[in-house]
Amino acid sequence: MKKTTDNELVCRILEGRIEAYREIVARHQTRIFYLGLKFFHNRHDAEDYAQEVFLKTFEKLRTFKREVPFASWLNKIAYNMAVNQYHKRKRTCVEVALPCEPADTSLSPETRLLRGELREKVRKVLKKIPDIYKPVINLHFFEGLSYPEISRALSIPVNTIKSYVFRAKQLLRSRLGTYVYGYLEEGVMG
Repeated sequence: MKKTTDNELVCRILEGRIEAYREIVARHQTRIFYLGLKFFHNRHDAEDYAQEVFLKTFEKLRTFKREVPFASWLNKIAYNMAVNQYHKRKRTCVEVALPCEPADTSLSPETRLLRGELREKVRKVLKKIPDIYKPVINLHFFEGLSYPEISRALSIPVNTIKSYVFRAKQLLRSRLGTYVYGYLEEGVMG
C-alpha cells in the first residue's frame, strides 16, 4: 500500500478531516524538536517550541502552496520561529558577566591580553556581517550543523550555503586582516 504524502494529508485537513494533522505531526515532530534543541539547548523549551511550530503551521495551513514540499514549508516556518524566539530571548535576558577562563600560565600576560582583544574584535565583526549570512554562520559554526542539515532547515541549496559560508569567511578575513596578521606574526594565536 502506498504511503500518503504530506501534501495529500494537507488536502484532507483542508477538507475538514483534521485528524490527518496527527500524522503530519508524527512525521515531523522529531526533526522540529531537534531544531528547537539546537537553538535553545533545553529539552523543555524545545518541546514548547515544537508545539508552537505545529500550532502556527496548522493556523497557516491555508497559505501553503502545494508546489513546494510540505516539509520545506514547515522547516522554513520552524526556522523563522526559532530565530525570532532566540532573538527575543536574547533581548530580554540580562547580560551577566561569566567568570573568566582560568589563565593559561604557559602564555605571557601580553599574549593573554592580545587574545582577549582578538576575541572581542571577532565578536564585533560578526555583529556587522550582512544579515543574509548570519543564520548560516550561526547554524554552521555555533550550532554545529552540516551543510546538508542547514540546507534542509532553511530550504536553501547546499551550494548556496557553501557560498554564504565562504563569503562570510572572506568578510571576516578582510575586516580582521591586519589586526589578526600582526598577532599571527607574533605567535599570539598559538
